[in-house]
Amino acid sequence: MKAPLQLDFAKSPRNKVWAVNNDPARLDDVYNRLLGPGGSKMLPEELKWLAVTHKSFDQGRRGFNDRLALLGRLTMVMEATKEIVSKEPLAGSILPDQFDRQPLNDAQLLAVDNLNVMGPRDVMGKDKLYQLANKVGLLEVVRWKPRLPKRLESSGVEVVLSSAIMAIVGAITLQHGAAVAAQVVRERILAQVPKDN
Repeated sequence: MKAPLQLDFAKSPRNKVWAVNNDPARLDDVYNRLLGPGGSKMLPEELKWLAVTHKSFDQGRRGFNDRLALLGRLTMVMEATKEIVSKEPLAGSILPDQFDRQPLNDAQLLAVDNLNVMGPRDVMGKDKLYQLANKVGLLEVVRWKPRLPKRLESSGVEVVLSSAIMAIVGAITLQHGAAVAAQVVRERILAQVPKDN
């Protein structure tokens, strides 16, 4: 429902001015940069727009991407965890037991201890997803209303863009299933996020 009279007044009229993309070609271009050639054809039109819509856009009346972002986040955490345990044992990952017990020694289980020193956030954290979103130009097409249009960082642009990437992965999971989504995360998201040196 929308009141016939606007009741929210900004302290500064400049804070009410924010243009949002309505061009499907620009949206398709960002999907192709993020997901590779043909990436814009992976999702139906309505789902593509929903994945890049934050709840601040139009007061959430047209739907928003929170649930898709949760689904995508879980898919990405699973793939990041697989990435961590597929590496060789990392330095400092094997912790001594405080009771001097000897754990089962198996070469295939040693990599699980990598989770002691590295977590999914280290592989695909909010800051890395934000850098990826900037690289593919997601800010140009994401639909949201920042609190302060002149100061996007203090308006939460990092959270909005990283959730949009998670929502895109969630939409792919919803549309094509977990196997396709896992492949997209491995080949397109993990391959493009910045690596720590």
